[in-house]
Amino acid sequence: MELKQNVSYINNKFTNISIPKHFHEEYSLSLIYDGIHRYENEKNNYNLNSGIIQVVNPYEFHTTQNSSWAYLNIMPTTTLVNSIAKDILQNDTINTIIFKSTITDIKAIELFQVFFRTLENENINKLEIDTVIISFFEYILKYHSSFNSLNTPNITCSKKDLNRALEYINDSDINDNLSLENISSQIGISKYHFLKEFKRYIGITPNQYIQIKKINKTKELIHDKSF
Repeated sequence: MELKQNVSYINNKFTNISIPKHFHEEYSLSLIYDGIHRYENEKNNYNLNSGIIQVVNPYEFHTTQNSSWAYLNIMPTTTLVNSIAKDILQNDTINTIIFKSTITDIKAIELFQVFFRTLENENINKLEIDTVIISFFEYILKYHSSFNSLNTPNITCSKKDLNRALEYINDSDINDNLSLENISSQIGISKYHFLKEFKRYIGITPNQYIQIKKINKTKELIHDKSF
């Protein structure tokens, strides 16, 4: 599944607006960076200000009352969220996931900002996009949702398997638009568990590994031309 195709995003701003009760079919996560959003959902009333991630779950009725605020918004499909949860648990029977209505966790906010900047950047490759999306949702699924991460299986790979994945990366053209799915399929584990194991063995992400390869290749070319 193409992860980025299952996310929409916008940098938005409203002034003195009230919005009647409505719902979305997908998740909506908004990082407020200016103003105050006077917001009501099925559980509570909120005055949300800068530095808070507001979450609206699918089919959750909510309203806005006379608010002026600016925010970065990400709307992942339920298919994407469920796919990542299934990938982590290796379980196809995931119940509907409900995120907390507000998130003030600094790490979650930092991951959100990286996520949004990555979506905005048209020059980012698939590998980096996949890594950022999985990293963000892994974190908020674990700490800010109904998702039970205690059931996460301890799926590992051997050094032999990892070497096979490295050979696949090294044999690919450094300009190829590789994805986590391309690479992880070489050793038969999920994107999430491959990313976890790669970082455990190598200490960096697959994308960082490829970027270092590109830098070293450039240095070699410069060195060759200087003689």
